Amino acid sequence: MKKQLLYIMFSLFTISISQVTHTINAGSYYFDPSEITINQGDIIEWINDGGFHDVNGEINSITDEPFNNPETFNSPSTNIAGSTIYMHEFNIPGTYNYDCSVGSHAINGMIGSIIVNSIAEVITVVDIIVGSEDHNTLETAVIAAGLVDALSGEGPFTVFAPT
Repeated sequence: MKKQLLYIMFSLFTISISQVTHTINAGSYYFDPSEITINQGDIIEWINDGGFHDVNGEINSITDEPFNNPETFNSPSTNIAGSTIYMHEFNIPGTYNYDCSVGSHAINGMIGSIIVNSIAEVITVVDIIVGSEDHNTLETAVIAAGLVDALSGEGPFTVFAPT
């Protein structure tokens, strides 16, 4: 009976934890958003809104000093509007700074930063259920069914439950 109740509850509410692709637009002296926080394993895709741009996470174009990012990244330049300038999967947590190294773009404000949260900092399905005031019955069912460890592991998970 408890497992049947749990399956019924799972069929009404969705929670997913998995890799996400984020988009940053690059245009006339801007990256938008210029600051973003993502989770370890997420991907960022930079899209060219117009102009000649690159994504430089190696040497600061203003100071000529290394960014000292947890890992370096650097793309070729492109001037094709609407195209992907670069894609990068961020697997090492930390703070990343980058700029557009084309001409005087960086000194004119074309800079950005990315904060990558550790997988350990990612909220699990169980954290969401326990933290929700609306899912006390689901919490009881998950515990009774012995699913706390399974739903605290690495996803992706899809969970359905009523509110």
